[in-house]
Amino acid sequence: MNVNKYYSQLIGAKIVGFNFIKDEYGFDDWPTFTLQLGNQKVNFVLCRDEEGNGAGFGSIEETTQ
Repeated sequence: MNVNKYYSQLIGAKIVGFNFIKDEYGFDDWPTFTLQLGNQKVNFVLCRDEEGNGAGFGSIEETTQ
């Protein structure tokens, strides 16, 4: 994956919401920012593996709003 291209799609987006998404396995909840760019809204979810042995990953997901 080209991470520069992946994250660059967020340039100019405005943060319009924030909440925590429950981890389905009962571990840490994931901080989630709702971003808006034009008419499109996406969730930017900050997550990591439970072992803590990675740098983490911010995932861009379509909202249900």
